[in-house]
Amino acid sequence: MEPVIPQDFTIKTARCLLRCPTLADLPQIFSATRHAGFNNGMQWEPPTTIEELDEPFREQIVEWETGNTFSFTIADPVSDCLIGRIGIRKTNRVDAWNIGFWMHPEQQGRGYMTESLIAIIAFGFDRLGATRIEASYALWNKASQRVLQKAGMKFIRYIPHAFQKKGYWIEANKMEITKQEWLIL
Repeated sequence: MEPVIPQDFTIKTARCLLRCPTLADLPQIFSATRHAGFNNGMQWEPPTTIEELDEPFREQIVEWETGNTFSFTIADPVSDCLIGRIGIRKTNRVDAWNIGFWMHPEQQGRGYMTESLIAIIAFGFDRLGATRIEASYALWNKASQRVLQKAGMKFIRYIPHAFQKKGYWIEANKMEITKQEWLIL
């Protein structure tokens, strides 16, 4: 049975509000992609226009409704302005989910992502019934590695050909945490 999470569901952390994406987020997403190197560790290329974000937005809402992927906007709780994104999606393994995330370059280095990741891991285990949660990061992305480690995730495998970017293979490491490990943190 697919998890039913209403679109008005939110997660509050000490400094962030995690909520379902809205069209109002698109200007900030587009703004993030204008920063040099922002998309280097991601499988998607930066859009050339803000309108190119409309279809991915609609797809994320459909995925939310089907219970396959929950993409959250990480927002400032006062202004409700997007500061980053984090998503958790089903894998092809039973009860295993995968997390991906990014922070707007103007908001990086403030601990918002670690705070949000810990909240999404809890959501995965408590609401989605996950028994393990995994994430991957490009080898050069030491900031993402540190965020994953701070949330209790451990290295499980090197991936020499994680995905292609501009004709070159991106190397990555996969990390994970099990529910049992999470409960003893």
